Amino acid sequence: MAQREIGGIELAAEPVSGDHDQRAHKHRKREAKRRRDAERPPESLERFRILAELVREGRQLVELADHKARYALIILGVLNAAVFLLITRAHLTGALSSAVRPWLISALAIYAVLTFLLMLHAIDCLRPRRIAADDLLQGRQSLLCWDAIARSDFVAFRAAWSAARMELINDEVVIVAHRESRIIDAKYRALGRLYAGLSAIVILGGVLLAVYAGAALVAGAE
Repeated sequence: MAQREIGGIELAAEPVSGDHDQRAHKHRKREAKRRRDAERPPESLERFRILAELVREGRQLVELADHKARYALIILGVLNAAVFLLITRAHLTGALSSAVRPWLISALAIYAVLTFLLMLHAIDCLRPRRIAADDLLQGRQSLLCWDAIARSDFVAFRAAWSAARMELINDEVVIVAHRESRIIDAKYRALGRLYAGLSAIVILGGVLLAVYAGAALVAGAE
């Protein structure tokens, strides 16, 4: 960097051509490295880290689906408690007109069926699923699939790890990620049916609560 001084006042430094050329050279090197990184295939360790992160995010999605299913069950439990509390009030049912009672009984029957179906969808979402990968392992000893490892012999499992190579490990992580994606898809399909049914049963429960509220007003007026 060169500096100038005029009249005893030191002016701002000006870059000399050598400094400018050095910065330009470093910039060109960085750009060339970015282009190479954008075009080259990932190395074995880089591929493993990417796949491991994919599997980790998949497990988080599985846990999130389970949490959402439990929240739906909590909402369903609160709604069922409110409906049950009202239908056990005999004086409210007696206050309903004879024309309303058949419709109310039909609505309660539909409510019970929907509740049963929602429980089935919740069980389908929460039930444990295995990462079955025997068809993709092609007869070799699994290194990462827990269900296959549990069925394997310890000596064979240790020998497989002793002979393991990074490419083989990456291949198994690909299998785990693929089968995990199927589990996630199945869980979220069940979760979608669960919340669609929950929306319907909340509306039906609201109607039932409104009917019983009207009956309570009639009984109070009498």
